[in-house]
Amino acid sequence: QLANRRTNALAVMRREPELIMPGPVTFVAHALVVPSADPKDIEEHDVNIEMAAMKVVWAFEEAAGAKVLDVHTPELARKAGLPDNPGFDILSVRSEKEKRAIEVKGRAAMGDVEVSANEWAKACNMRNGYWLYVVYDCATPNPRLVRVQDPFGSLLAKAKGSVLISSKEIMQVSIG
Repeated sequence: QLANRRTNALAVMRREPELIMPGPVTFVAHALVVPSADPKDIEEHDVNIEMAAMKVVWAFEEAAGAKVLDVHTPELARKAGLPDNPGFDILSVRSEKEKRAIEVKGRAAMGDVEVSANEWAKACNMRNGYWLYVVYDCATPNPRLVRVQDPFGSLLAKAKGSVLISSKEIMQVSIG
């Protein structure tokens, strides 16, 4: 009996396009959909974008053969033997001689990146060992990873307590 019901439902569904006849269109209403302005919703969205970016970076580093450690929270940093706020999100160990301190930034589309004073100071101190990985288009099926080694030496930043780096400049000096 279930098979008969399924067969009948599929037959009706296949015939429905034939029953549609063009005719006058009546405009009923329109709606403008805008993102929520609620700070909680905005924060949740930002966290989701950052976590999507972290996954992209994690996969990239693992594909390069690195041992990847998430250190973006004080608890995770302590587990890795780092101070509570190390100034970066991921520690990537590619070999005994190559360790990358990676600050991850994610954007739903394109946009400027804000780096905290702590992150910028760490970039200043670590220079070539510090990387800025920006993942653009996190809200799309095709996120794009852009990597900048030594962002302190490579990028011009506008100070505002933290520093603001334009997406244009990141793209100009990125390594892939």
